[in-house]
Amino acid sequence: MGESSDVFLVDIGETGMTLYRCYLADGLLPQNPMEAKIVKKNAGIYTLVDGKFFKHGYTHPIVSCVSGEQCTRIMVELHEGICGSHIDGRTLSSKVVRAGYYWQTMREDCTRYAQQCKQCQQHAN
Repeated sequence: MGESSDVFLVDIGETGMTLYRCYLADGLLPQNPMEAKIVKKNAGIYTLVDGKFFKHGYTHPIVSCVSGEQCTRIMVELHEGICGSHIDGRTLSSKVVRAGYYWQTMREDCTRYAQQCKQCQQHAN
C-alpha cells in the first residue's frame, strides 16, 4: 500500500445534532437565518472533547451523544441485556440517561422499542 493523503467524507446520517457538531467543530451554520439563530442559541449545551460529542445537562453533568445503530444497541442492552428488566419506555429512557447516553428522539424511540418487545407483550398485565 502506498501512502495516500486523500481524505474522504463519510456520511454518518443527518440527525438534529449534526448541525451543532458542525457548528462546534468548524463554525459552519445553516444557510437559513432562523435555523442559524437557533443553532447559535442552543450550541452552549453541547461540547466537543477530542472529537467526541457531549451534552451538558442539569441532572447529569455530561452525557455522550450517540446516533444510529448505537442507539438501538444501547436500548437492547438496557432493556433485555444481562441487567435488563424489561421496563417501560419512559423508565428505559431515564435509564439510558443514567447510563450516560443521549439522542434527541430518545423518549419516543424507547417507548416504541418497549411497546414492540415480544416478551413484554406476553407477560404484561
